[in-house]
Order: sequence, then structure tokens, then C-alpha cells
Amino acid sequence: MYESYFGLTGNPFGMTPDPQCYFQSESHKEAYAGLTYGIAERRGLMTLVGEVGTGKTTLLNAIIDSLERSTVIILVRHTTVDREELLRIILHNLYASQGPRQTKTRRCQVGSTLTDSRIAGLSRIELINEFYAFVSGEFMADQPPPLLIIDEAQNLSVDVLEEVRLLTNLEDPKSKMLQVILAGQPELEDKLMRTDLRQLRQRIAVSARLGPLSPADTGAYIAFRLEHAGCNAPDLFRKAAVDAIWAASNGSPRTINVLCDHCLVNAFATGMGEVEGRCAREAIHDVLCLQLKDTLIRKPGPYLVAYLESQGESSDEKAAAVDEEERGDRVG
Repeated sequence: MYESYFGLTGNPFGMTPDPQCYFQSESHKEAYAGLTYGIAERRGLMTLVGEVGTGKTTLLNAIIDSLERSTVIILVRHTTVDREELLRIILHNLYASQGPRQTKTRRCQVGSTLTDSRIAGLSRIELINEFYAFVSGEFMADQPPPLLIIDEAQNLSVDVLEEVRLLTNLEDPKSKMLQVILAGQPELEDKLMRTDLRQLRQRIAVSARLGPLSPADTGAYIAFRLEHAGCNAPDLFRKAAVDAIWAASNGSPRTINVLCDHCLVNAFATGMGEVEGRCAREAIHDVLCLQLKDTLIRKPGPYLVAYLESQGESSDEKAAAVDEEERGDRVG
């Protein structure tokens, strides 16, 4: 509702992992460079670790956008699966991208229903054999190896992680025939330190880590998101507001998005032309329930927001309407 008020062409702080909104902080640059190098050089197994909300999924989407169109991407986001379910997910994606593998004795019909029913009838050994035959067959002869990306990998069981290791055993004399990125929260690193996963750990060729944004990165990140949404006012968020948002968010991009969105709602509702420190502290108090000093801005009720939204008033007139409403409350 504030987009037209601030002259924006879209929501600058949306919560979806849009690769077009990928911001390159120092740690994001390093992680992106390491993972793209690992994929290009067919290094096999890679990991991406970061706290909740640090932008792992957005980074992965940016990497996917950068790959050759012929690269088969197998993206697994539902990680409460067993070994056979993981194999079926992988084969389903391979079939969807290339069509079922054809054998001398049977030609498999293309179509998700027939394909899925055939996969459902295979045992684990048959699933593994089908996978090996697929990635080493004619479909993949002139293409990059498939890339298996498992998000939220910290939720995978030890058995499933062991299955991933076994799948990465497939290689020709020069390179791996399956690439894997395990992306997850720091608990993934803790799990990989288990003694019974030491063989998997030793196969990790690239380890990337995302850290929180610094104060300077936070200001640049907010400006980047605003510019992407068509904002022509680079100082829409004052430095005091940026500092407060960074301190409250601990540099987490997801939390920064939530707080900035709330700041713009409050600024719009109170008729402000920019987000000041007090406005940011009010948003922090509302969203994170943190009581900070100098939270003097009273957030208008929904009826007042609707009124302001429906009127073609100037910023000064809107601010006056808010002041009058507050005086009325104090008198009452």
C-alpha cells in the first residue's frame, strides 16, 4: 500500500528468494565464487552453511540462474525423506528433464503419471541401477553432470546422507558424474562431524559459509533493494534508522526485510517522506517486541491508514491529520 506513496514500482522487501534481488556481501561473494567454481570444475560434493535468514536459498537461485541451460537441476527442499524417497525424487527430476531412459527390451512412455508409477514399483537397488544407467548413458554424454541441490540438509538422516555419498561414487576417469550441494544451517556442520559420516565429510571439495551483514553492508543492502524497486531517493532510510535495523536484526537479511517493510508502512501511515531513527525503533518494537529508547511515534489505527490511503493529501497534510488524531486521544 506504500509503493505508490514512495514512488516504487514494486515491493522492495519481499520475502521470496528472488535471484534478481541477490545482494553480494563479502561472504556472499565468496560463497558464490566457491560454489560456481566447484560446479564448473566438477568437484563433486559441496556444502553451503548459514544461519536462518542469511540468504542461502536466494544465493542458490542465483547460482541456478547462472548455469548452462543444459544443466539438469535436481532441487530437493523436502528433507524429511528416506533413502528410497530421495532416489525417487532424483529419478523423477531426471525423467522430467530428459524423458525416461529407453532400454532395448522396453520403451518407456513419456508422461509423469506413467513415469512415477514405474519409479514407485522399483526396489532400492533397482532405483540405484536406474540412476547409474541414466547419468552414464547417452542422455548425459554431451551435457554437464546433473546438479543435486538439497536445501535444509541439516534435517537429513544419517542414512540419507550416506546414500548421497554413495551416489557421488559414480565418476569417470576425469570427473564426477553427479554434483551435489548440501545447503543448511550450522547444525549441518555439526552433523557432518559425526564419526559415522567421516567418509562423506572427506569428500567435501568446497565448503562455503554465509555470515551476517555488517553495518555498512546493511545500508548498501537496503539501498540495493530500494533501487531494484525503482526508488529514486537513496537516503530514504536515514543512517540512524539503518543502524537501529542492523543492531536489531543482527545482520540477518530476512529480518532486515521484515523491519524495513514495517518501517515503510509506518512512515506512509504517518505521512513521513523518509524513515528516521524513531520510525525504525517503533518498527523494531512492533515486530520484535524490543522496547528501545525514544519510541515516540504513535502508530495510527487501521481506520486512519485507510483514510490516509484514500486521500490525495500532501505529506504535510497527512502529518497534520496524525497530530490532530493524537491530540484528540490525549484530550479524551
